[in-house]
Amino acid sequence: MSLATVYSTAQYGLADESAASGLYAGTATFTATSEQATAPDHIGCDVGFAVYNQKKDVTLDGIVATKGTGLIGSVGATITLLNTTKNSRTRLTEFFTGTPATGAAIIITGGETSGTATGFETGSLTGIYNMFVAAGSPTTLT
Repeated sequence: MSLATVYSTAQYGLADESAASGLYAGTATFTATSEQATAPDHIGCDVGFAVYNQKKDVTLDGIVATKGTGLIGSVGATITLLNTTKNSRTRLTEFFTGTPATGAAIIITGGETSGTATGFETGSLTGIYNMFVAAGSPTTLT
């Protein structure tokens, strides 16, 4: 819970992370990507265009929430984030069209932890969210 006093109507911060387990996310980045294909006519001019394979690259940075437990999730595991909705926004499906598959989740593709003698242990997770892929039962990461 932030102790900041906000003097604006702009969105400030992530949703409350008081129930954090694994990684206490301080920064969350969602980058939408897609692939495109064109259909040329007989002289090479594009007359058709398709956008497909919509997905998001997700990066989370923060501190390890519980001493000695490390990060929840291994490469290939699936997670869902409690703080992806703020001010009625759903960050995972923003910019996309269509309805997500049941069980769509972030699939962890990498991670990193580090510590210092004078600071908290920090960590980061990277993953891919493909809204049309049913990824099974995700672990909830807050």
